[in-house]
Amino acid sequence: MRFGGYVADGESSRITWLRRATGESEVRDIMRQSVISTLIASFVLLTLGLVMVYSATAPAGIRDAESVSIGAFRTANTHLILSLVGVAVGGVCSFIPVHWYSRLANWMFGLGILLQALVLTPLGVGVGGNKNWIKIGGVQLQPSELLKVATIVWLAAQLSKLHAEHRGWRDYMVPSGIGAGAAFICVMLGGDLGTGLIFILIAAGAFWLADMPGRYFVVIGAPIMVMAGFLVAISDSRRTRVFDFVGNLFAMPDSQHPTQPDFALWAFGSGGIGGSGLGTGAEKWPGNLAEAQTDYIFAVVGEELGLGGCALVICMFLLLAWSLIRVSMNHPSKFGRILVGLVAVWICGQAFANMLVVTGLLPVFGVPLPFMSQGGTAVIAALLGIGVSVSAMLSVPGVRDSFKVHGSIAEGARAVLKRGK
Repeated sequence: MRFGGYVADGESSRITWLRRATGESEVRDIMRQSVISTLIASFVLLTLGLVMVYSATAPAGIRDAESVSIGAFRTANTHLILSLVGVAVGGVCSFIPVHWYSRLANWMFGLGILLQALVLTPLGVGVGGNKNWIKIGGVQLQPSELLKVATIVWLAAQLSKLHAEHRGWRDYMVPSGIGAGAAFICVMLGGDLGTGLIFILIAAGAFWLADMPGRYFVVIGAPIMVMAGFLVAISDSRRTRVFDFVGNLFAMPDSQHPTQPDFALWAFGSGGIGGSGLGTGAEKWPGNLAEAQTDYIFAVVGEELGLGGCALVICMFLLLAWSLIRVSMNHPSKFGRILVGLVAVWICGQAFANMLVVTGLLPVFGVPLPFMSQGGTAVIAALLGIGVSVSAMLSVPGVRDSFKVHGSIAEGARAVLKRGK
């Protein structure tokens, strides 16, 4: 059907539990509402994340600076600056017409793969047993986070080209499956299984949104599960994490030899309903939670802001997921539907995976909490994803114009003055 001047293509039949819009005006309303709710959720999560990063990094900063001074917050200040850069970049991306991303998808994906390959060169930097960073001059970044955005755009561009008559396994695997596999292998060469699993999640979400038949998921998913088990088995640290998870699933935290999940559970228990107070958490101090400002920042939220703070975080991610899913359901373009749906799968899927790990309901596999964990590249990538999604929403005819409040008021005022004359 034709949507204003926009030719809408075939609709995805996957998400049937949410009612679709029935007319152009309803679609515009959904897009406009989703822009607002997406930005609200992102703003709340980013702002709360900045506050919690300052709190979580303060103990180590004070120890290193040997005083309570501006130097004690150097890590948090850097994170603040990079977050502002991410806001600016995401804002620019939101105003780029969405069809440009489809045209530039191959270049974006190629650049992402190239940057990720640099971790295997002398520019690569190892952190925590994974070589997934590069350092150029004084700047250190994590290419895999940018590769997530590039892979999402590229998969959306490739899969949106498929038509009803092209639904064989070869049509899905070439080139989309091969490209997703290449991204996964590039990440795994650095040893980061946690990030690799997120790429598997993104690829699965892409094929699901592109209506890949369920039998293909079984055929492809079985060897992937075997491969994941093999990657766990050949690594001592991964194997230990899985065994610790299984052994401690129904056990009390070990006070003699506590692990990171044990410290996290103590943090939640100390916080209770109302929290101990911002900045007063004990588990974030050196010697307890080793990754309080990154992978375990949700535990710091639980200790200092209590159940209420945790509920706020969960509600904001649910609001974000709801907003992006509504867009994925109703966008007139197949590329827009898959693109926005994949951003929801990535950001919200990773967020809830992180929270399940921190609460001891999944084995530790090291992924940050989007918008909130300390890490400039991860925050910039998440804001890029939001910017691209907002671009898709604003691309629907009439949505961008609906935000021109001042122009409408001025035009109305001029019309009144003319009538008065």
